[in-house]
Order: sequence, then structure tokens, then C-alpha cells
Amino acid sequence: MTTRNAGWYDDPQDSSLLRYWDGVMWTEHTSPRQKPGLDQAGAGAAGGQYGQGQDGEQGQYGAPQGQQGQHGQGQQGQQYGGQPGQQGQYGGQQGQQGYGAPQGQYGQQGQQNYQYGQQQGGWGQPMPGGGYVGTMAGPTTPDGQPLAGWGIRFLARIIDWLFTSIVFGLIALVVLAPDLMGQFQDWFDEVFAAAESGATPPTTLPADLSASLLRVGLGLGVMALAYEILMLKSFGATLGKLATGLRVRLRDQPGPLSWSTAVIRALVWQGPGLLSGVQMLSFLTSIFSIVNGLFPLWDKNKQSLNDKFAKTNVVKKSS
Repeated sequence: MTTRNAGWYDDPQDSSLLRYWDGVMWTEHTSPRQKPGLDQAGAGAAGGQYGQGQDGEQGQYGAPQGQQGQHGQGQQGQQYGGQPGQQGQYGGQQGQQGYGAPQGQYGQQGQQNYQYGQQQGGWGQPMPGGGYVGTMAGPTTPDGQPLAGWGIRFLARIIDWLFTSIVFGLIALVVLAPDLMGQFQDWFDEVFAAAESGATPPTTLPADLSASLLRVGLGLGVMALAYEILMLKSFGATLGKLATGLRVRLRDQPGPLSWSTAVIRALVWQGPGLLSGVQMLSFLTSIFSIVNGLFPLWDKNKQSLNDKFAKTNVVKKSS
């Protein structure tokens, strides 16, 4: 893992550019390696020299590494070339001024005293050519991949819920409880008849209706669990996450999920659905599902409970 400080460095993909490293990862901010007009700055980088001494030697303006002005006794020689034994006042002093220094480039460590983006703090420092870098994004995985926000994760779950409810619900009704609608109608008729006659309406569901609801609940839970496992293992995301540009990965390392990780994560999320048809447990399973879904709002690593158990994170898809 790269440990370099935040700042401007050679772009690993384009040798003509510099790219900003925020201390964790490469950003999208780039700049030309050579600042426009730098080679004309100070009128000395291209050999601009002023004032010949009495002995014909030229006092150099902007000489690299502070070359001494030799025999610069003329009026201009003393002004720009320096007196004998002294370093040139302009562009010398070990190249700190930057005028005429070799490789007058921005962003390289130790080349210039005034470097763009090399100061500690990184974000918000001036960029070459003006402007400022934007503020840093939100929390990331340990290797720097941005974590998904709660809102986009919630949208992905809504898409998954619509898909599983419509598709798997129809399958469960047709295969597991074809008489469910008729059983509901018979129960409603019984309740209305009791109300019209002044008798006490039934307070519990008929046994056949309860059995059908239990089969449908279990069927939906099993199909949703299998869907979650297969999608996570095959694509690292459900349909909702694919549609919203999210992926599921291990928190500490990238790469595809193992079968065990996919099973653990899916079981903690979809497992309560297997018990939703049991009247005594449906309330508790609903509370657990709500807490699980809201958990990333206050967790520092943006993990839901199923992420905690599986050691995963939901991240934004890498571009």
C-alpha cells in the first residue's frame, strides 16, 4: 500500500501530466508537467545573461546551483553577475528560487521552494494554473475505495424488494398456495356474516389460511435467500446494486466474494424472512430487519449487521 504524502506526482498513465495523490488514492485532478511560460521566467533559463565584465566574462542571471559571477566588474556585471567570490543573487542558492534551475517542473519534491499541492493537508491546496481542489470524499475502505451512502443503498434495496415481491411472490402463490385467495375470501365472508348477525367475529385465522401463509412466507424467504447468494457470488451485487452502481466486497481486500461470505451475508439479511409466516415471530423479525437496514447510518464503517458478520462493505463501483 502506498504511503507517500498528499501532493502532485508524475501521472502513472500519462508522462506529460502530473496527477494529485490525496494521501490514500489518485484523484481525477491533473496538470501539465511544465507550467506555461516557465522557461521564459526571469529571462535566464534559456541562457539570458546580462552584463559583461571588464575581462569579457559574462555575469550570469539565473545560473543553476548559484554559479559565481566571474570578473563581473562592469556596471551590469556587478548588478547581475555578483562580485567575485559571491554567489549570483538571482537563481543561485542551490536552485531554491527556481529561475533558470534545471528541470523547472512543478510537483517534484526538492526541486522548488514553491510547490503546488506538496504541503501537508493535501486537499484544498492551490493547483497549478489557479483554482483549488475540492473537499475530500466520504469514508473509504482501508485501501481507499469510497463507501456507498445509505440513501443509494436504500434505493438498491427497494429495487430488489420490488423484484423479489413480484416475481417470487407470483411463483409462491402459483406453486405453493394456489387456494390462498379463495381462503382469504372465505374468511372475510365469515367475519362479515358474524358482524351482520351481531355475533363475535373470529379473532384467529383459519388453520388452512395460516398454513398457506406459512408456505408462501417460507417460499419467498428461500427464493430471496438463493437469489441473494447467487447474485453476490456471481456479480458481487444484486440487481438493485447493479442498477445503482454499487458492489459488495470484503472490507480489507478487493476481489470476488467466496461462497461462505455470500452465504453469511445473505443469510443474515434474508434469514428473518424465513420466519415471517410465523405469527409469534413476525414482529421480532421485522424489528431486526429495520435495525439491520438502518445500522449504516451510525456505524463508522458504514456496515449493516450482515456486513459486520460477513466482514464486507458496500462500495461505489470503480470507474
